[in-house]
Order: sequence, then structure tokens, then C-alpha cells
Amino acid sequence: MTLVGAVLNVTKEQAPEAVRLIEFACCEAGMETPLVMASTAEDPGHVMTRRALDAGCDVVLAVGGDGTVRAVAAELTGTSTPMGVVPMGTGNLFARNIGLPHDDLLICVHEAIHGTPHWVDTLQLELRRPDGPIDEEISLVIAGGGLDAEVMADTREVLKARAGWLAYGESGLRHAAGDRKNVRVELEGGETAQMRVRSVLLANCGTLQGGVQLIPTALFDDGQMDIVLLSPRNPLDWARIVAKTVLRWGEDIPVMTVKQSPSCTVEMDEPLMFQIDGDAVGDVIGVKARVSPSSLKVNGVSRAVTDA
Repeated sequence: MTLVGAVLNVTKEQAPEAVRLIEFACCEAGMETPLVMASTAEDPGHVMTRRALDAGCDVVLAVGGDGTVRAVAAELTGTSTPMGVVPMGTGNLFARNIGLPHDDLLICVHEAIHGTPHWVDTLQLELRRPDGPIDEEISLVIAGGGLDAEVMADTREVLKARAGWLAYGESGLRHAAGDRKNVRVELEGGETAQMRVRSVLLANCGTLQGGVQLIPTALFDDGQMDIVLLSPRNPLDWARIVAKTVLRWGEDIPVMTVKQSPSCTVEMDEPLMFQIDGDAVGDVIGVKARVSPSSLKVNGVSRAVTDA
């Protein structure tokens, strides 16, 4: 009999409703009572996912925001156990990119448990810290240093609660005029680029909130990562980037360089704030990133997305 595990972020307002829907879906399908485990501030889901695997769960649901999804994915990557996504965060970036109706809990629960499984890529990251340690992390959507990380770290929680993902725009306006930093990027095969950037992005997929296609070429199942260097110098340059992304302007622009590679190394001249899938993770002075192709099985991925 199928056993469903669920890693639940109990701080989310919809958490009780999500549990009720998961339990109902399992009961209706004649499955065992689901194993629901709450994440904590100290652990967004790693230990809970390992417990679900030890218990023999046939699928593990990440019930929360992108932080919960990333923690569950980190433990399921490289296994044959699929992940289901029940999004309840502010961004829900991974859910958006795989085509889930992120604002409909009922459908998301059904897809998480019964949806067709699809293998997706993950980005394996090594973050070199200014004081020496190297941290290993995973990314499903976009990791990056510079402006994007500053925005994530400084978005006001009260505003997020009131305005949702629009709160990131308010933070972005406050940080857009920051200084550019020197970075050196080396792609697999030896191609290098060195420039002063406001942001460097490592993308497994490229759609943001509001359906904005920041990096249209970034696909979560193509075995490639998209490396994006943003080097705006003034408001006009920012306008070009907005036109390129929000308005889907087709022409290449010199202040937005996009490269593809299965792996890359990024070195910074000075510490740079870094974020992974919307979570600020502190300063780094170097990053090694590689694609792990088809390393995570996910239920409910829209074929319309993967075929696009």
C-alpha cells in the first residue's frame, strides 16, 4: 500500500488546510495515513525527508515555500523516490516553473501525489566563504550573487505578508543603484569572462513571479545551466534589462550576457552576497556549480512546460 510522506512548514497560513487535503486525498485513494512531519527554523526539511525515506515512503511532499522544496530535494536527489510540491510560499518559484497552479492547493495536492513523475536537473553548488569554509548546497531554480541576493535579504517581512511577491519590487528599487563588483567566470571547456557586474545568476530555470521570463533559455531538464551577467551602469541600462525580460524584447543587449554550460566557476574580488532559490545564504568569494542531469524525480510536472 502506498505511503505518502509530507514535510510541512507549519508557519504557513495554509498549513492546516494542506494537511487536511493531503489526508483526504490519501484516504480517498485507499492509501495509508500519510506521515506528516513539521519542519523547524533550524531544519527546513532535511532530517524529516530522511525519516520519510527510512519509513519507506513512496513519495515525499514538500509542503511550504521554496526553502522547504529545496531541503526535500536535497535529500531526494539521486534516489528513485519522487518529490511532490504543495506550494505555500511567497515566491513558489519551482512550482511556477514546473507548471503547477501554485494558487490552487487542491490541484497541487493531487498532482503531488498522483501526478506523472518527470526527471529534472539540479544544480550542485560549492560556496567558498570569505573565512575559508566551503558549503555544499543545491539549487532548483536560480542561485545568484549581488543585487538579487541583497533584495532577498532585505525584503521586509511585514510587506511580504501584505503584498506577497510584489514586496521584492520595493526592495529592488532600494538596492538597484548599488556598486558593481568584479567577477571572473570560467565555463566548462575553458571559456572565461571577466567584468564588473551588479548580479551574476546561475539558472536551472528562468521564470519569476508574475510570469516574468527572466531567462527564457533556462530549462530544468536540458542538462545545461544558464549563466547570466548583469552589468547595468545607469537607469537606461536597467530600462534595457526590463525591456528584455518583462516586455520580452528579442534583441541582445550588452548589459545582459547569457552563457550556457554544464558547469562553471565564479570567482569574486571581494565578498558578494549570495542567494539560492530566493533564500539569502550570506557572503561568498567563490562558487563552483555543476548540473546534475535528471537527478530528481518530481510528480506533476506540466508537459506543456517541458515541451515548450
